[in-house]
Amino acid sequence: MHLGGLMSTEDVTAWSLAPSEEEGRFGAINVTVKNGRDVFKKATISRFGNPLTGEIRSEQLILESFGRIPGSNEFDFENPKARWYCENGEIETLTAFLSGAFSTAGKYRLIDAASASATILSLLDSGDLDPGALGAALAGHEDLASVVKALTASASGLNAVEAAVIARRRGILAALKQRAVDPSTTERDMQGALEGHTWIFGGQYVGIAHRRNLTMLDEYDIPLVEATGALHVVELKGPNIKDLVKKHRNHQVVGNDVHLAVGQLMNYIKQLDQQGAAMEQAFRNEHGVEYDMSRLCGTVVIGHSKHVPDYSRKQVDQIIRTFNSHLSRIQVLTYEDLLDRAEMALRFEEESLDSA
Repeated sequence: MHLGGLMSTEDVTAWSLAPSEEEGRFGAINVTVKNGRDVFKKATISRFGNPLTGEIRSEQLILESFGRIPGSNEFDFENPKARWYCENGEIETLTAFLSGAFSTAGKYRLIDAASASATILSLLDSGDLDPGALGAALAGHEDLASVVKALTASASGLNAVEAAVIARRRGILAALKQRAVDPSTTERDMQGALEGHTWIFGGQYVGIAHRRNLTMLDEYDIPLVEATGALHVVELKGPNIKDLVKKHRNHQVVGNDVHLAVGQLMNYIKQLDQQGAAMEQAFRNEHGVEYDMSRLCGTVVIGHSKHVPDYSRKQVDQIIRTFNSHLSRIQVLTYEDLLDRAEMALRFEEESLDSA
């Protein structure tokens, strides 16, 4: 068993397990529950997900007890006497139950010195945050908005939060760029990696519309919502499209995959136009939200110049730009353009933060 980051007190010993790419595990934290004469008990929390995007997909809590190896003073860690586990939301249920069993309820977590939690503690120590406001928000189990309000009450706290968000988004962009140039990446892979990151498409979008009422859209489409309530449908295709652009007679044109994707999105928009008034009413009644279904627009994200033989990125951009100039409610972007635009927006935010 590989042990790392070992720390001890009189009552508790905790240690970390190294991440395992093979198992999709980001790592695990172990804590000794009992180290007795005849039995050893420990608890383990493991997190699993996608190492490329950093997305945590599941968590698992395991409780185990071990007896002594016959004729030895060592515990038999290979053969637990008893084992019990729970996962994901079950862990939160167990935590809530245990918290209610004590007069002073609490939840404890080991934190990395480079984590956001350590940054908050550092700001508290330096006097840049109001510990009363932050403590009240945390201890009272108020919503996230209250915690953020307390954290960002000072310039130092606000800068720390913004810098942490930018750093995290840079990591997500780096992983997406790596995935987009991988020849084996499919449209399903890109859809999963982009899910939950609407900021990549631009600051004018505030979220994703409820899919339940948009029955004509398949699972790869992303119905973005603008601040005005208007919808913008994104059709995702794969990044590895070798015929993204091609020569036709004496000119360069976009390939058939682009035309098919645009045609598909045109049909979606036509259907949404025809059902707009009824769907606005459905969203209002079922979800209590106001969407503007008039004159919807859309974006096709398809291909990457790295997968197009015999054409440079500049040539690909020029051909697609010419094609876009003849469209009105739909635009075509490569994954390269989409991610570069998001990176430029982050760079602008960084420069603004440095100036402040």
